[in-house]
Amino acid sequence: MFTNLITAAVDFNESVFRNIATVVPSEDLLDDLSDDPGARAYGEALVTRQRQGYDQYASVIGRPFTYGVSMAPDTVCSGMKGRFSDGTRFGVWYGSLAIITTVYETIFHWTRFLTDVGMEAESVITERRVFKVHASGILVDLRGKEKKFPDLVSDRYDFTHRLGDYLHRAGQRGLLVQSARDAGGTNIAAFTPDILSDPRHQLYVSYMLENGAVRLSLDTYRGKKWLDIDYVKRQGLLA
Repeated sequence: MFTNLITAAVDFNESVFRNIATVVPSEDLLDDLSDDPGARAYGEALVTRQRQGYDQYASVIGRPFTYGVSMAPDTVCSGMKGRFSDGTRFGVWYGSLAIITTVYETIFHWTRFLTDVGMEAESVITERRVFKVHASGILVDLRGKEKKFPDLVSDRYDFTHRLGDYLHRAGQRGLLVQSARDAGGTNIAAFTPDILSDPRHQLYVSYMLENGAVRLSLDTYRGKKWLDIDYVKRQGLLA
């Protein structure tokens, strides 16, 4: 079915970036469970015990794969579907070769979500955290194929869902493809967590939607300094 599409592979061994939603500053997740100091202390001790020997960054790699096999179609959680999976049978981990590409990708999906819930005309801020993760493995290389197969970068995922299903069933470990939101960027889609390792925090970034435009604030600045996306790209502030 995909004979003319799947024609190249690459032995990939580089660091990539993953951009996820976060909470800044961190919140006390137990404060709304009980007003009893004893119960709070018990809860904090339990959390501490569970975290012993726990890699705090493990979820940066593992969570997309867990979500991909736990969601039911046509439910409130069906939004977990992505370009190469419908989010119900297997998970896909998405990253990019450059931080700026992750920004374009996540802004697109964030603003589309706000539009879907009727908040596109409001002032909204979201906090993000970017990690650098090492990726190593043989990947299907689809870069440049979007010219002949435009569905690779379209807003409709029917074609890419079929492609992702085919590659996953064939035991492929992942792929490289042009970003649909950043014409000069490349995305990685990993079908298995064993090609990913060593997640490291890179930076915090905030997005603000106001009057229909999105601006950024980077943690390299003290306080909140909102910058235009084009300015950030021109200045090379996010490699």
